[in-house]
Amino acid sequence: MKPMKLRLFFVPAAITLMMGATLLAQPPAGMRDPSQRIENMLTRTLNLNATQQGQVHTILADAQLSSQAIRDQLKPLRTSLLTAIKANNSAQIESLHQQISPLQQQLDVIHSKASAQIYAALSPDQQTKVGNAIGMLMGGGFGPRMRHGEPPKQ
Repeated sequence: MKPMKLRLFFVPAAITLMMGATLLAQPPAGMRDPSQRIENMLTRTLNLNATQQGQVHTILADAQLSSQAIRDQLKPLRTSLLTAIKANNSAQIESLHQQISPLQQQLDVIHSKASAQIYAALSPDQQTKVGNAIGMLMGGGFGPRMRHGEPPKQ
């Protein structure tokens, strides 16, 4: 009788633990897709209407698609750079930075163009609220004054 009672206790407990581990292994909903996180933040902060949300979604998706191949090229270079730094290999560090720089520049251009497109989709009041904190349009933060609900200085 005791083995049956133990089995009835341990099976549901094991299932619960496995389900909990599975849920904990997944990132929070907002972190799964950075584009979605940015879109949600802009919608909340700037009170985007449905049309603007669609525009922002498309702009972010296009930027993500345009930059994926570049990010794929950068990943092994950055891993090699970390190894070179740990090995204090100055020649390798310099060589890797020469390879990384043009790729990073391409990402910066994609980022800036997407920010410009999002800014153009905003109303004048929303643009005023953004001010010079253009980085917020791609999830880069608001600057020190926006954190406290105040618009940034122009």
